[in-house]
Amino acid sequence: MHGTRQRFIEASDTEWDRVTELARIAGESVSRFLIRKATAREVVPAAVLRRAMREILILSSLEEHRTRELGAGERFDHVAHAVDTWLEREDDLAHLADPGAANRWRAR
Repeated sequence: MHGTRQRFIEASDTEWDRVTELARIAGESVSRFLIRKATAREVVPAAVLRRAMREILILSSLEEHRTRELGAGERFDHVAHAVDTWLEREDDLAHLADPGAANRWRAR
């Protein structure tokens, strides 16, 4: 590329493994992945994310209450456990936001 130079960074083995895995999932080279992540503008403002999280928690609480009233609390617990297990495997919220997260959820 015209006007580019090779750069060097330091990372632990664990950090590097994480970066390379996320780049692979995104279908990008490590350098393109890092540059895209570092130069991307905030896609959704924090206030919007907070509002969305609030709405999700309200709806989840209402659905749990409704489900338990219908006598299907065990089913709710089963689904909640499946979601918790998947979230643990995904490790952190950054991983949830990568392009492959929705496909991994469907394939679980």
